[in-house]
Amino acid sequence: MTKLVLEIEEDYDFHLIGIVAHVKDYRLSWELNRNLNLDLFKDQDLEIKMKENSKSFSFHLYVDEENSIEYYLLGNRSESGYLIPEESKCDYLFILKGNIADESVEDIIKQLNSFKLILACYSLDVENLKSKKNLIF
Repeated sequence: MTKLVLEIEEDYDFHLIGIVAHVKDYRLSWELNRNLNLDLFKDQDLEIKMKENSKSFSFHLYVDEENSIEYYLLGNRSESGYLIPEESKCDYLFILKGNIADESVEDIIKQLNSFKLILACYSLDVENLKSKKNLIF
């Protein structure tokens, strides 16, 4: 009997921005909506099931169908750990998926850094993250 092996290649074709902000997720979502003309809304929390326990992270999303861009705001911290442990200094992760140019992402980072409630904001290289599989949902 021959053995078939299924190899799945994950798609990490998105921009990832780390945000340091000591505010609640709904407050940051409101600020992003107001300043970036988005319409992020809170969805069910993202649940990551591990062997020993499960972790739950805040999850906000907005799909801009006109420009073919998806926006996701994820909490990086929960009571039981981090979504991306190697980026423990980040409070939130902002994911931009779809038809968006690198220059536009840089402009968004500049805008985010100008917000009073955001302490720091920077681009993250998804390919270099050890726990990048947590970002596939």
